[in-house]
Amino acid sequence: MTYFIEAADKIIKEEGVGAVTIRKAADMAGYTSATLYSYFDNLTHLVFLATMNQLDKYNAAIPRYLTNCKNSVDRYLAISECFTEYAYDSPEIYELLFFKHRDEKLEEYTKQYYDLFPEKSVTNGPAPFFKIFHLNNISTRSSIMLDDCVNDGFMTKENAEDFNAVAIMVSKCILQDVRAGVVDKYVGFEKTMKYYRQLMRGYMKPEWRSLVAEEGRTSA
Repeated sequence: MTYFIEAADKIIKEEGVGAVTIRKAADMAGYTSATLYSYFDNLTHLVFLATMNQLDKYNAAIPRYLTNCKNSVDRYLAISECFTEYAYDSPEIYELLFFKHRDEKLEEYTKQYYDLFPEKSVTNGPAPFFKIFHLNNISTRSSIMLDDCVNDGFMTKENAEDFNAVAIMVSKCILQDVRAGVVDKYVGFEKTMKYYRQLMRGYMKPEWRSLVAEEGRTSA
């Protein structure tokens, strides 16, 4: 499997995601297409595993983003900043990994990736990063972080669910604009985090809204 994944990764880096085909990856790996299909469900399965290594820099950066966080709200915004910055730098890859697929097997594929490349797995780390590391469902990742905000009394469960749904739609929409070249990645980042802050302040309990600055970065 690693031979095929490495071949697909090479194609992606040289020609882009759309250039990957079963035959091309199999030829580059030195095997037949039939052999590849004995290890992968389909092309989506192969491409997904081949793009997972694009998360290495993002995963490595998260602890730094969390350095100055004082509470669960800070942590949510800091990880959102980290994700947004890296996503908009590689919009095609992040759209594919987090927004494009509706395949129930993606979590299975994610586990499979870290079984194949255990050196890339994180066995400990700052909260809430450790809890979301092995998840590729963006809604679930965000929800888990927001659960901490609910448990800390900063927002109600209902408001957290509503915020989660709206925030993800904002992120997906701007990511698509960045990918299409409609919005510059730096402008996209600023817009996304501005909207996140405005939304979060609105959904938080009134007495805690002052925790969210109207502008600026949460991370260092």
